[in-house]
Amino acid sequence: MNSTGIRKKVLACAILFLTISFPFMAVWADEPTAPAPTAPAPAAATPSDDACKPTATFSADILSQYIFRGVAESKGSAVIQPAATITWNGFSATIWGNFDTDRNSNNPFLPLRSGVTKWSETDFTVSYTKEICPNFSILVGNVYYGLNQPLESPYGQDEDELFGGVSYAFPWFTVAFTAYGEVIHSVDEWFQLDLTKSIPVDCLCKGATLDFGASFGYLILNHDNNLLSLAGNLGSYSDFHTCQLTADIKFPINKYVSISPKVGLWLPLTDSASDYLKASSLDSESTHFYGGVNVTATF
Repeated sequence: MNSTGIRKKVLACAILFLTISFPFMAVWADEPTAPAPTAPAPAAATPSDDACKPTATFSADILSQYIFRGVAESKGSAVIQPAATITWNGFSATIWGNFDTDRNSNNPFLPLRSGVTKWSETDFTVSYTKEICPNFSILVGNVYYGLNQPLESPYGQDEDELFGGVSYAFPWFTVAFTAYGEVIHSVDEWFQLDLTKSIPVDCLCKGATLDFGASFGYLILNHDNNLLSLAGNLGSYSDFHTCQLTADIKFPINKYVSISPKVGLWLPLTDSASDYLKASSLDSESTHFYGGVNVTATF
């Protein structure tokens, strides 16, 4: 593993993240703080019936490209990704899909079948989140990837992952660490560190927020049946993998609906990761920049 290369790319990602967010951080820091209360705060209210009611969320992303953990799952075409989520008392169930408007590939390792469906993936996720103490939460769940076998290869098979993680909301940002383990075909692991920050920008629109994110992934493949291009050989793999930087602005339309323009950048963290991403991506690239818009309705 090239440790110097990792340090340079991580530093570059951090500098880019801070450069983008600094002007907004400064504005946020200069906002006057609310005055201290002059009377004791009232006792905590008993949770209302509304707090125990389920919440339904419907959303759709329209993006220039579908990228999953740095791997391009589309090439030269927009994708539409609808989702529906039901949440109740910490439990959550989500169905998510990907529709590729012009499914194709120029990767010789990943030829597409003639007439392959443009609806390339349907995922089902169930999870439970619990706040253990103020600002500290745990998460456990399962996600099933229905891949519709889109490729002329055995790598298009469905997958299933168990996951668990923790998160803590600091005053300046929220940090989360999540571990995923694939359980159908082999014992593969994905470890992800997320840093997120949401900043109010009422100057743009009342209730609007500017959201930044930075994610770092570590991948372990414990088997030989995978699309690796490491020194020309297939084999096991364990390395720092990708960094993702995201930014979006959420504009509330009313109390139920919001719209969010967004951009994102995926970068490999090592030369080995770059080789893997090129071998696994439909566009044969290792670095990906994408943009789009999200529309969300919550009831």
